Amino acid sequence: MPRKKPFSVKQKKKQLQDKRERQRSQTERKGKYYNSTSSDSEPQAPPRVAKLYEQPVKSSDIKSNLNRYRLQFFQESKEEIEKNKKLARQPYTPVSEKDLEVDLETIYLPGSVLDIPKRPPWDYKLTKEQLDVKEEEYFKKYLDNIHSQYSPKELSYFELNLETWRQLWRVLEMSDIILLIIDIRHPAVHLSPALYDHVIDDLGKSLILILNKFDLVPPALVIAWKHYFQEKFPKLHIVCFSSFPNNKNNSKFQTADPGK
Repeated sequence: MPRKKPFSVKQKKKQLQDKRERQRSQTERKGKYYNSTSSDSEPQAPPRVAKLYEQPVKSSDIKSNLNRYRLQFFQESKEEIEKNKKLARQPYTPVSEKDLEVDLETIYLPGSVLDIPKRPPWDYKLTKEQLDVKEEEYFKKYLDNIHSQYSPKELSYFELNLETWRQLWRVLEMSDIILLIIDIRHPAVHLSPALYDHVIDDLGKSLILILNKFDLVPPALVIAWKHYFQEKFPKLHIVCFSSFPNNKNNSKFQTADPGK
């Protein structure tokens, strides 16, 4: 086995300098995610980004980045928080059950810029740096398109950290079957039509929907949601799950054919 070539102190120093420069360039590119450049309107101060679960990192530790996967969302201003507090104290008028019904199309607007970001085309000829730049540019354009059509007040919380989406892209690519667990008390909020289309049509893989906590709602509501999802998404496999299957009614319902 041939020996490794001697690595001089000068070469080692140059290697560390190059690595720091690459990290600095990457940080500058990521800082552009939150500055929308596609809008022709008057420039406005971008909302602050709240970075959750951020860990202290020593400047000398360049081998790992503990904050790489921290959650990032637009942060509400103090004025918005106080306004929402006042609204929360106001009395509300109960509405009918009909008015409480929510359709997927009213939440996700399928086919719009609000669809999930998809990994741009790539191949093994690309270097790691080239792939990172390509994905970062795509993600910045994705955010720019959203902010050019919707103001922050019109948007709900959504993940601004590209690393989170990268994890989703890798998992979807490597998996043969995708399991999506949602709370049956608010299922329309948790099932993205864009994710279904991407898994089924783009990737050609199977998607299993697990309706969790089905013991907390009436059986009729469980059946209604299952029929609704099966009609909306014909290739979706649906399974019910409960942490307390000892209830006789729940056990019978859990083992029943999802399509009946």
